[in-house]
Amino acid sequence: MLGGQAPWAVILLFALITQLGDVWFLFLLSGVLYVGGEYVPYVGIERRRGMFIIALVLTYVALIGVLKGVLLLPRPPGATEPPPLRWIPSIFANLFIIITTAKGPGFPSGHALGATMVWGGLALVIGHGSYRVRFGITGVVVTLVSLSRLVLGVHYFVDVLAGIIFGIVVLGILNWLAENGTHPERVLLTAVVIGSLGLFVNLTFESVAAIGGAVGGWIVWQNVAEAIPDHPSTEREAITALFVGMIASGIFGVVYIFNGPYLFTFLSTATAVGTAIGAPVIGKRLS
Repeated sequence: MLGGQAPWAVILLFALITQLGDVWFLFLLSGVLYVGGEYVPYVGIERRRGMFIIALVLTYVALIGVLKGVLLLPRPPGATEPPPLRWIPSIFANLFIIITTAKGPGFPSGHALGATMVWGGLALVIGHGSYRVRFGITGVVVTLVSLSRLVLGVHYFVDVLAGIIFGIVVLGILNWLAENGTHPERVLLTAVVIGSLGLFVNLTFESVAAIGGAVGGWIVWQNVAEAIPDHPSTEREAITALFVGMIASGIFGVVYIFNGPYLFTFLSTATAVGTAIGAPVIGKRLS
């Protein structure tokens, strides 16, 4: 834990870096890769494997809710206290407080777990570049995200270490279950099961959001999977689908940041994820 010891400029830098492991960014990233397909520069993948990455995000959210709800280990002292708001315009003050503080149980680190699962999943399914380069980039991202949680003072070292270890193990199991990302519906069902377990173990915002997103995603995928081509047929179709997907990601991000009532959270995340998964079909029809 390094909170309170780093210069303010360093804290601001790591407040931005930590977003690489935040749920809103991971969902946006996975959604863009899924919807954009081969039109995403350098990292384009077929949509079935993009769906696998979205399913990893949902499983991570469900899993961290269960783990923290069972273990209930505290965060470092001062984790809920933001650093001084230097150079931050008042309009961004509340957002800065949200991204530099944390509440609730701290073990394991959700950011470390999510970054390991999602960025590691990308390294497995992206067909560009060598394994060494892809996993090297993943290692750098996971290390920086984990370090950011220490710099911000919201986790102990053991929290981020456990998050990374859990992430590697879970990713390996899910990649095997999905046969290297080609059967994402199995991971979606896993997220539903884990999220349902979370509702009984400890009813939390994370468990409700995870099961809502997983249920909405699974229902839509079951109905449109056969109609979704592996790649967009035209650039216009890809851009239209990306626009729809960005709206869905925005809804998901807003819901996750502001922690609304449980019923609203369930319906909103189900709608957001379902819309993101159906975006290629919507894009094809609108184009």
